[in-house]
Amino acid sequence: MARARLVTHAYRYPEGWQEVKHERLTRAHAQALSAQGFTLVRARRGFFDVREVSLSWYLG
Repeated sequence: MARARLVTHAYRYPEGWQEVKHERLTRAHAQALSAQGFTLVRARRGFFDVREVSLSWYLG
């Protein structure tokens, strides 16, 4: 079973990348970030695996 991704930063236009509370990337957390106007997150899994993930993947 894969480890859950941990959100470290979130992106919204026009402010850009902002550090957010570090939480697991779940559907509920994606909905909460999306309600605040964020569209992308930087999420890590392990030390070197950092990815930019669209919140729409978790909302659909």
